[in-house]
Amino acid sequence: MTLISREPWWLVPPQPGQQEQDLHWGYLEIYADGHTVFVDQRPSDQELAERKSCRHFPEAEKN
Repeated sequence: MTLISREPWWLVPPQPGQQEQDLHWGYLEIYADGHTVFVDQRPSDQELAERKSCRHFPEAEKN
């Protein structure tokens, strides 16, 4: 198995109004054969701040 990517990723996408710090974070590992694994280990604050993916946060619902 050849690991081709490992990046901070949320376990479950955020709900409207949910804050980044309230999410369950880990790493998404992508292997050359196409399979993915979620590693349940929280990335450092610096890794989260510098991540390239997983940046979509839905707007809070407006009344």
